[in-house]
Amino acid sequence: MEMLGLNVVPLAVNSAVELCVFDTIAKSGEGAMLSTKQIASQIRSNNPEAPHMLDHLLRLLASHSLLRCSVSQQDHSHRLYSLSPRSKYFVTDADDGNSLGPTLALLLDNVFYQSWKEVKGAIMEGGIPFNRVYGMHAFEYPGKDQRFNEVFNKAMVNSTTLFFSHSICSLKLYSI
Repeated sequence: MEMLGLNVVPLAVNSAVELCVFDTIAKSGEGAMLSTKQIASQIRSNNPEAPHMLDHLLRLLASHSLLRCSVSQQDHSHRLYSLSPRSKYFVTDADDGNSLGPTLALLLDNVFYQSWKEVKGAIMEGGIPFNRVYGMHAFEYPGKDQRFNEVFNKAMVNSTTLFFSHSICSLKLYSI
């Protein structure tokens, strides 16, 4: 049964990234604990149900250690959310503006998602799923679709920068 819902967590993380939830909590300072009402007000939602809806989303993320959740000590009536160690990968870096959010957006983009629907056809009849859907290689496609080009390039820049930043930090630690 668990396997049937495996796509839910990445989609929930992507929603939180798009809503700037991780950045909102991070900007509130080290160790900040925010209610969904506080988060909803900072993301400027006009929906009166936003805090309640956010709570469902953030509880899911907390259940996968992507956020921390605690109950308010003052009135015990609402939950407070804070960043977890795993959250840092989805907070936009203050120095270079990078996070894994754009990479996740690329992987969940409908352009890539449609390719998965052609895996069976590729196995049965041959070919590459992406090529079967779009008639070209995945690296050619961004030249034909400006929106996807931006998604693709942003993901590549962010993931490459993060990879090399972590590699350089590791090398510095190793050489000390």
